[in-house]
Amino acid sequence: MDGESGETLWFASMQGEGRVFMMRVKPLHVRVSKYQRIEVYESKYYGRILTLNGEIQLASRFNAYIHESMVHPALLTHPNPRRVLIVGGGDGGSTAETLKHGVESVTVVEIDEEVVKVAREFFPEISSGFSDPRVKLVFEDGRRFLEECSQRFDVIINDMSDPVGPAKSVFTEEFFRLVCEHLEEDGVFATHVESPDTCEEFFYRALATLKTVFPLVRPYRVWIPPYAEYWGRAVASKRYDPLKLSAKELETRITERNVELMWLTPELCVALFHSLSKDILEKTNLEWKPLRDGDFPEFRRE
Repeated sequence: MDGESGETLWFASMQGEGRVFMMRVKPLHVRVSKYQRIEVYESKYYGRILTLNGEIQLASRFNAYIHESMVHPALLTHPNPRRVLIVGGGDGGSTAETLKHGVESVTVVEIDEEVVKVAREFFPEISSGFSDPRVKLVFEDGRRFLEECSQRFDVIINDMSDPVGPAKSVFTEEFFRLVCEHLEEDGVFATHVESPDTCEEFFYRALATLKTVFPLVRPYRVWIPPYAEYWGRAVASKRYDPLKLSAKELETRITERNVELMWLTPELCVALFHSLSKDILEKTNLEWKPLRDGDFPEFRRE
């Protein structure tokens, strides 16, 4: 953040070599935690913005784009999700969307307590789910939590930030196997896999890694306006295949669970799993090395 609180300035996010995404913002807050630099801005167009180490995580106007597309494809794939684990997700968006499914419990494992504090102060509507009695907040490294946890879950959501620093450990084959072990026999896993356009190597290697662990891996992409790019996501499942769900079946589940949505429709949910273009699909069929603890490339945007 350059400038005093209340002063208008330009926020710039590097999109890759020779490309930058900019917006005019008003700085509201900055703090440096043990793990990262946390900043909050206000934009006339994007609403209130949360950034971590200079990368946009959340923009309130487009919260539904970000979190409905992250959570509901996986939760709707499962016929009866009751116990959910969210790794990361300190802004509260994924928690709020998960609670809409009438689940019994949500465990949120966030390494940085300061992110949750900032979310509660500056994004009270998005983070309100943290106050729900069904939610348990654990401030710990997500991978370490799973290594020591004996509980199983119906759905696990990996809502971590970019795979740099400690976050790299939750995108490897070793972590995905931990996830699989902590899912019920019909469990479903959701994770972001970065952009297929600007993070090509990571995108394809992450999908290859998921395929070494799960019998069903269904990637999709979503245009996220405050990211100014398509964002890759994937649903990995032990049993249920989202491709086999029709719009009518999805509508029934949404209605029966009384899920209120702003962005996602049953038809759009079906379309998401057909959103990868021909060139991307062809590349997913190539040989890509899985991401492993001892073989994880430096993350960069192209």
